[in-house]
Amino acid sequence: MWSISSRSSSSHCCSHPALSPGASSCEDVNMKRSSANTTIGILLLAAILVLINMIANTEFVRLDLTDGKIFTLSRASKSVVSNLDDPLTVKVFASRNLSPQLNDVKRFLNDLLAGYRAYGKGKFYYEFIDPGSDEKLEKEAQEYRIPPFQENVWNKDKLELKKVYLGMVFIYGDKQEVMQTVQTTAGLEYNITSIIKRISSQQSRKVGFLTGHGEPSPFDDMKQSESVLESNYQVTTVDLAAEDEVPDDIDALLVIAPESEIPDAEKLKIDQYIMKGGPVGWFFTQVKTDIQNATAINMPLKIDAWTQNYGFRVNTDLVADLNCSMVNIQQRVGYFTMQNQIKYPFFPIINTFNKTHPVSRDLEVITSFFPSSIDTSSPGVGVRITPLMFTSEKSMIETGRYNIMATRKFTSAEFDRAHIPLAAALEGSFTSYFAGHDIPVGDDDKPLIEEGDLIRQSPDSTRMVVIGDGNFIRDDYLTNPANVFLLLNTVDWLVNDTELITLRTREVAMRQLKDIPDSQKEIWKYINWF
Repeated sequence: MWSISSRSSSSHCCSHPALSPGASSCEDVNMKRSSANTTIGILLLAAILVLINMIANTEFVRLDLTDGKIFTLSRASKSVVSNLDDPLTVKVFASRNLSPQLNDVKRFLNDLLAGYRAYGKGKFYYEFIDPGSDEKLEKEAQEYRIPPFQENVWNKDKLELKKVYLGMVFIYGDKQEVMQTVQTTAGLEYNITSIIKRISSQQSRKVGFLTGHGEPSPFDDMKQSESVLESNYQVTTVDLAAEDEVPDDIDALLVIAPESEIPDAEKLKIDQYIMKGGPVGWFFTQVKTDIQNATAINMPLKIDAWTQNYGFRVNTDLVADLNCSMVNIQQRVGYFTMQNQIKYPFFPIINTFNKTHPVSRDLEVITSFFPSSIDTSSPGVGVRITPLMFTSEKSMIETGRYNIMATRKFTSAEFDRAHIPLAAALEGSFTSYFAGHDIPVGDDDKPLIEEGDLIRQSPDSTRMVVIGDGNFIRDDYLTNPANVFLLLNTVDWLVNDTELITLRTREVAMRQLKDIPDSQKEIWKYINWF
């Protein structure tokens, strides 16, 4: 560590040790100096490490060398925890002797919570409690509805089934939220930040699903999507046949796969909701399909003029793609019925996304089911339109007579289209459809709204998202969890609350550290002690 370059008498006298009577004493001097230098170096290194440790006790510092920065608290999490109005306490009930896998989860959780505390401005607290050490603590875990679970643990070279705890409760004022078990690090930061955001919010935003025209029910046909959506929003249905207008407490309206025409009176109510700045998600299926019977017919929706007024149209067609999912089919082979998997181009796999827009930039793969193309060529004045996702370079559009048989033999020449847009985001000031059309009348033959009361222009910040697929989040089609991310991202963007979008689809890509020279291994070993 230390080098001596000055010419001293000692170095001179030891230049010929065999001839010098003082050679032995010179060697002793050099050895003593070398030993002293080594001692000083070790002491300096120890002092530096102690200083770093002291700083780390007051400032949250972590060296994160992973590709996805999975050990670094995201900007969204920092923002959420730093805006707490009141103290939030997290009690983690964790057994002491866990399996190596769960122990890694426990260690990751501890580091994660330390990050929240560092950015919580003195309002985030957490503690680890071992319920197995005291009956009172075990009873406390039960009171918070945190159950034990069984796991295999090695004990004296024997594999034993052991009751363990690893769960936590979030306490904010008189509110409580529980994560009953934590058995993986995947999505852990997103789940924690979602809970903090939800439990500390003064009010929950409400998402309305239009109903009354054959739409799938969020509570019956989209249970998986509704369950995930409900973690951040209140979910309700909106029946405009029974309402004078879209209720004021609806923060976003979703129009998903109607099967019959929406009456003009209800179109007026949706139009005026938009004119007040209300955001709408349009998920249209323009062709009704039945894969079992291989039938496909156009929907009688009559929405083209209405939606074109706002700047988009979902075309009455079916899009197919060579990059597609598989379906199971039964085929008879002699006396036997065989089940085979074959590629089905009408179920495109989408992996081409707009990487600048919040809704789509962090998505990797979406599966679509009988999608229709989106016409984005004529947005209205003052409306900005951004295509969000596209088919591959080997795609096709089918119109008129459809052949959706699973055994259909496609030719490569049929896939002559590339990057067909299947979704788009619109933002700006929209013009009322009824500014140029007759206002619908009620049962008394009087206009539902006076001409002078019609709102003709929306605020410049009004938002819409259109997707040419009303099937992608239905339970009977939902096979790709990322499809739900697309729904959540859409709703978040519509209500202008995009903090969690990047965190939700954050990639956890583990990377091994590069090999280090042997000369550095001892240094890193000592650093790890601290």
